[in-house]
Amino acid sequence: MAVDTDLEDVNQTTVYIPFNDSDDADIDATPPSLFPERDFHQGCQLRFQACIAAWGKCLKRMQELIHSLHMPVVESVVEQVKKSYTDELPGLPYPELPVISVTSSSTSSSLFDEISFRLEESTDELFEDTNNHFVTHVFPNDCTTITGTMKTIVSGFVSRSPTGGQDIKRKPSTSLAAYDIALLEAWYGSVCDARDNLHHRSRLVVIMHDFEQLEPQVVQDMFEICSSHIPRLPLVFILALASPPSPSYIRATYPHTMLALLRVRDYPFPLAEKSLHNILLETFFDPTFEPEIMIGPTIIDFAVEFFTRHSSSLDGLLSILQLAHMKHFEEPLSVLAPAQALGRSKDAAKVLLTPDAFPFLDALFARVHESTLITPVEHATSWRSATVDSLLSSVETARDAFRMRAKLLRVAFRLLLRVRQFMLVHGHKTVQDDQTVPDLMCLALRGRLGSVYGDLCSMVRKLAAAQLEDFVRVVHDFFEDVPEDVKAEEDEVISRVETAYNMLGRGTSAQDISSPLGNWLSEYFKSRIVALEDAPLWDIWYTGSTPFPSELINPSPRASILAGLIHPRDYVSPGQWSRDDEDDDLPDISILFKGYLESAKMINVYDWFESFLVFLEARKRRVGNTRIPDGANGTSRSPSRKKGKQKQVEDEVVDEDAGEGEEEWLVEVQARFIRALQELDYLGFIKHTGRKADHVMRTVFDSPE
Repeated sequence: MAVDTDLEDVNQTTVYIPFNDSDDADIDATPPSLFPERDFHQGCQLRFQACIAAWGKCLKRMQELIHSLHMPVVESVVEQVKKSYTDELPGLPYPELPVISVTSSSTSSSLFDEISFRLEESTDELFEDTNNHFVTHVFPNDCTTITGTMKTIVSGFVSRSPTGGQDIKRKPSTSLAAYDIALLEAWYGSVCDARDNLHHRSRLVVIMHDFEQLEPQVVQDMFEICSSHIPRLPLVFILALASPPSPSYIRATYPHTMLALLRVRDYPFPLAEKSLHNILLETFFDPTFEPEIMIGPTIIDFAVEFFTRHSSSLDGLLSILQLAHMKHFEEPLSVLAPAQALGRSKDAAKVLLTPDAFPFLDALFARVHESTLITPVEHATSWRSATVDSLLSSVETARDAFRMRAKLLRVAFRLLLRVRQFMLVHGHKTVQDDQTVPDLMCLALRGRLGSVYGDLCSMVRKLAAAQLEDFVRVVHDFFEDVPEDVKAEEDEVISRVETAYNMLGRGTSAQDISSPLGNWLSEYFKSRIVALEDAPLWDIWYTGSTPFPSELINPSPRASILAGLIHPRDYVSPGQWSRDDEDDDLPDISILFKGYLESAKMINVYDWFESFLVFLEARKRRVGNTRIPDGANGTSRSPSRKKGKQKQVEDEVVDEDAGEGEEEWLVEVQARFIRALQELDYLGFIKHTGRKADHVMRTVFDSPE
């Protein structure tokens, strides 16, 4: 085959292997379950579908929140681009090049996609005239030299059709050089003629990503070239900065002679921690939104720590929450997380009344009867009448109870934040402000907010008349906006707030209102801010205190490589091991690595090969003694009765065959040794030295244990 020939050709740098339908034969095979003792055959597939639906709902909500965070910055940048060549200071000796810096260290990568979309699709509603701008993106890899930078900018524009049609592929022999800005000027002239754009309203916007990674001298030359061609070319540069706005990276890096050519406008993104807190709060603690899966305090703690210490990016937050959803749906019972996950009762019975689903039914039956869904009096008799429908009905009851409990917790938590904010605004310094919103979230999920709401309620009891009126109005307005099902559940608390609200207009003293109101709020917080683990079957809809799989998002490749070389058996399925002795199944690279760990700083390659050969020959003898019984090849092991010349000739033939076999075996061992040695070299475990040609040097000396 041609593919085999290309693979053997050392001059080929890339080989295309065509797709073969036979390679995809087992794509629909059911993946193995981590808990086969309490799972059923279709469980993995159903949980995967439920995970996609749950994460899709959460992702859509978070994308809407991120979009709302982006919107003020996007609107400001688009407006600045539109007026970049119309709103200028009069009397300047020369035109300034418009530059917009966007500090986006904590935002999502979609921010500049939104800016690009708005600029290319903007419409002037007053004159009903489409005013599309041209946008090109520049990355650090494209800006190693001034020639490459100008070529990227010019080609990013001139490759497009002036009339907005299909992109144009130009012939190098019939046009100017790709890096010549005169080519861009000629192209822009044709754009203005084609669009009858007499006032040059279309802008040429260059978005420069990771601006701090660009070479300052190259950027300085680029700005000087572009500034000499404005306003004939209405260029606008948008710089993506990751550094804080103060001190300014641009003003600290580039000389004043270059800054004098620019008109810089700064648009910083909101603070990273504030954005993180807002997204977590509006996704998992909003009374009007119910996520399919409620995250626990351990996931919140890890997300905040990773965001503040490693990567303050909202894309990283999305990855963490997605992994949390995937980790949650490893549990077999999580297949019951969505409503009617198994379909109608008949369909559920058809799925669960199969022999392979009996372990799952046993686990579900045990969990239901251990919970508070079954009263202690009914324990002795209810198991006899248990059916699939009754078990699923109990799960539906637990789902409704958990969702209402979580919703009431969200409402109480948001009220606590509202009361806390009110106290801070009115100057109550005794409020402990060192606890962030995620800290309060974790305490609320664990049911340990007693000290916080206790202090707040004691402050409510001591409010003056003027502050009390504002406070009661705040609490009254809060309960006016809660969902209707929450109003039905909190009817008693709302009636008490209404009573306090009506008493304000009757001239009642502040002490007579504040004291009962503080007691009511304390009882309300105590009854609603409780741990979700107390609910029956809580682990179906709540991650709880399950540790986050941090190794998936922040891996340790060094430790993983060492563990894989020393204990390769831990990284494959049990069915792939054919022998009980671990040494009989060690790959060649692991055999070499065992000798690597026992050697000194310098390793003699010949001695290393000899030890490798001894190990393989010993394993070959063990396998031969245990795997090749007498008569296995159809030949008898009984002693030969042939004598004389005939026996001598046969012995010589056997010796020749054995000699050829030994030579082939030795060549095979040498090839396997060289391949394993190259793999260790590729991984960086050995270093070649010119002092001794037959020696290599170790590069790893720490203990792998």
